[in-house]
Amino acid sequence: MVDYLVKPYEPGFEEEQVRVGLEIVKHWVWPFQHNLESLKTIYSAQDFDPETALFCFKNGKLVGFTSARIGEQAGVVGPGVKRGGQLGATLALPRVLPDNEEAADLLMERIINVLKSRNVPFIQTRASSMHPNSIELVRKWDFKEHNDFPLGYKLYFHYVLEKGELNMKIKDVEIFDSSNDLDDCAISVSNFFKTSEEQAKNNILEINSSDDLISHLVIRKDGKLEGYCYVLPSSLNKDIIATFHLEASNEEYLKQLLVQVIADCIKKEGKYFLVDVIGDLLKYKEVFAKLGFDEVATWGIFERSLEY
Repeated sequence: MVDYLVKPYEPGFEEEQVRVGLEIVKHWVWPFQHNLESLKTIYSAQDFDPETALFCFKNGKLVGFTSARIGEQAGVVGPGVKRGGQLGATLALPRVLPDNEEAADLLMERIINVLKSRNVPFIQTRASSMHPNSIELVRKWDFKEHNDFPLGYKLYFHYVLEKGELNMKIKDVEIFDSSNDLDDCAISVSNFFKTSEEQAKNNILEINSSDDLISHLVIRKDGKLEGYCYVLPSSLNKDIIATFHLEASNEEYLKQLLVQVIADCIKKEGKYFLVDVIGDLLKYKEVFAKLGFDEVATWGIFERSLEY
């Protein structure tokens, strides 16, 4: 007989959470998981509520976990979202080891009840086809797809780098120059991620100084910023390189940025180049296919009201 037990956070759980989490995400097209230092920071914060970080054990061994954040900093992308003047919560969907679907349901039931007891009016979460059963799970628990930009819906396309460089002329792409490009690029990042321009500038400068940076590119026409991107590898799998921000004012500029980034990725001996196709980029999804990219996953924001 399998015995599952759900517990709130206790000091020391984070070490096993990292181990189990890495096992869960190792085959995702974009593996993401908090490291130990990050988890310790989260769990030691003054406003951390242990009841909002739940862990499921099977016969004494950790098999899954989930967590939620309430209030201003609880946005899935950017700051917390308000409905009728009220802030909701963001839920990190249960992650469970294979063959533990029951654990996912137990964690969902418990975390929803915790949020109800805190008088949270609604929950937002993100689900993706790369996270097994996550889309089915949110629908089972009465979450509905939500399309507020920049939340909404996106696709993951990737390019297998062993295909080689693309034979296309690049005439407008330049390397990012902080003395000339920082202000305009900060506006781009601020608008997309819903942060202040000052925070965007700090983030851009930090990225630009990163040892892991693969590409940091701009396109200008008559002094106006027409394209911008920065690209780095996954912190969990250096073979996977991805855009962390990408925008272009037209198809031609998008192609030029992608062609240059692919060349840069090949020089760094990566295996896959992954692109988030979201917002204005969705209208170009056929362009990615024509360039040899494959659609490998979807990603969406889902929301559930707790006010009945």
